[in-house]
Amino acid sequence: MIAGHVYSQAPRCAECGGRALLIEEAAQALAKESLGRLVAQRCPFEDGWHVHAPSKESD
Repeated sequence: MIAGHVYSQAPRCAECGGRALLIEEAAQALAKESLGRLVAQRCPFEDGWHVHAPSKESD
């Protein structure tokens, strides 16, 4: 699976609950633009990165 540059067009990672699989630059840019609401994290299963909101996912 090739990681995407655009969130809405990125492939989804089945191992990570369907999260978008992004290139590192796209994931880091989204995390930066979110002003701390999102974090970028390397996918442990595929060659790519995810963004997620840790405060929402810890509930």
